[in-house]
Amino acid sequence: MFGGKAFAAGDATTIGQLVSVAGAPSNQLYGYGLVVGLPGTGDQTTQVPYTQQSILNMLRNMGIALPNVSTMQPNDVASVMVTAEVPAFAHSGQHADVTVSAVGNATSLAGGVLLPTPLRGGNGVVYAQAQGPLLVSGFAASAGGTSASVNVPTVGTLPGGAILATTIPATYAINGASALLLNQPSYQTAQQIADVINRYDAGTATAVSPGEVDLSAQGQDAMRFMANVLALPITPVGQAPTIVVDAQSGTIVMNAGVTLGPAVVSHGDLTVTIQTQNSVSQPGPFSNGSTVGVRNTAVNAKQSKAQVINLPRAATLQDVAAALNAVGATPQDLIAIIQALKQAGAINGTIKVI
Repeated sequence: MFGGKAFAAGDATTIGQLVSVAGAPSNQLYGYGLVVGLPGTGDQTTQVPYTQQSILNMLRNMGIALPNVSTMQPNDVASVMVTAEVPAFAHSGQHADVTVSAVGNATSLAGGVLLPTPLRGGNGVVYAQAQGPLLVSGFAASAGGTSASVNVPTVGTLPGGAILATTIPATYAINGASALLLNQPSYQTAQQIADVINRYDAGTATAVSPGEVDLSAQGQDAMRFMANVLALPITPVGQAPTIVVDAQSGTIVMNAGVTLGPAVVSHGDLTVTIQTQNSVSQPGPFSNGSTVGVRNTAVNAKQSKAQVINLPRAATLQDVAAALNAVGATPQDLIAIIQALKQAGAINGTIKVI
């Protein structure tokens, strides 16, 4: 058992950083609400009928009945979806941060206040309520048909704006049995976690799959046992070489396991330019001709001299970055070069396109 055995995690990775406890997940809540007090940047209720209906329902619940609503066109109200993620073991009375997102045609939520909004879980049960003034980092402005915006003004946050009304149940140990779920499933890591735990408390851990390690703490205090297990130091196995490519933005990210073998890369640019010049053809004096427009198009293609780069063997991530940077290619061209190097077997690692 853990009693009497001392260990120091130091700067090493702990098991708690690699796993989550089964039966104690974070909980996602959501709700529909209204943001009021906007400076004319709210929904156009004639185009967003559910905003108008929501206002009517709210007023009706307050005992205010409007016989004629055809003329009601407020522009300081916006329909929003409110989302929050509540950590495991959160109890009633605790606060949680929320995100508020416009679902109508509001142009900005800056300056608005969220009305009391019930937040439900996936089972439909109301667990929290959110309300309060919004924090919006972006802004939008328009005048004379010209508009400008910074960041996303239709999404705001409400730090600590939700208060839990009901404790969300979580169970991490039943009759002394619990399980650890790996954040990144791996055969080696799962077995390593089980071995580390068993060195401190023999026979309590079993790796049942690459993503799960079962624990048995019969006769022990479940809280203390789990705290000791999650604090155990561990040296995780090396990451699998991975290259992540975002084709839309041209972003390339590699981890430390990527290495490069000797290769030769020939890189050149082909530029195609199309220029169109419009002119007018005038008929002669006193003729029966008519004025017609003439479009003159010139196409020019230019291909620059190819650059042949000899890439040396690179054993570290810094060497790989220096070698690829020497090619001098744009991010989009670099994506194609990395894919070609992979096909040639000159670069190791799995390419993931997102």
